[in-house]
Amino acid sequence: MVIDPTSMNYVSPPAPPPDILTMSDLLNDQSVVVSKEQADKTLLETIGAQTVSNLRPKLVEWVLKGQPSAFPLLSLDIQPPACCSDGVSRSLHDYIQFCSGKSISEHVGLLQVKLPDISVSFANISGMTTIVVVKV
Repeated sequence: MVIDPTSMNYVSPPAPPPDILTMSDLLNDQSVVVSKEQADKTLLETIGAQTVSNLRPKLVEWVLKGQPSAFPLLSLDIQPPACCSDGVSRSLHDYIQFCSGKSISEHVGLLQVKLPDISVSFANISGMTTIVVVKV
């Protein structure tokens, strides 16, 4: 018990907050969100960093299958957090721009220049940002 100096009555101190930690608390922790944004930026930068020799086996597979439309080359698991490090909730498209400084089209454009007569694009396939190719 504590004495309230204004009334000289005994007052019970407030109950301490519950000693719990939820998954939501962890996922919304500022350091976790910043780390996720940095990891996603690094992952997005792998699109333009792909070498032709690294892509060749997948492109040969595409040709052997008859060059089907929207053939997946790379799949990136990028999900925006509920709230970004600056406190803003973003769509996937806006999140990619926010965390990497480039749009998904700009990332794909870096790969496109390496494959001049193959159309490189992107799609959301089963919740994954997927880089796809199409015959021009």
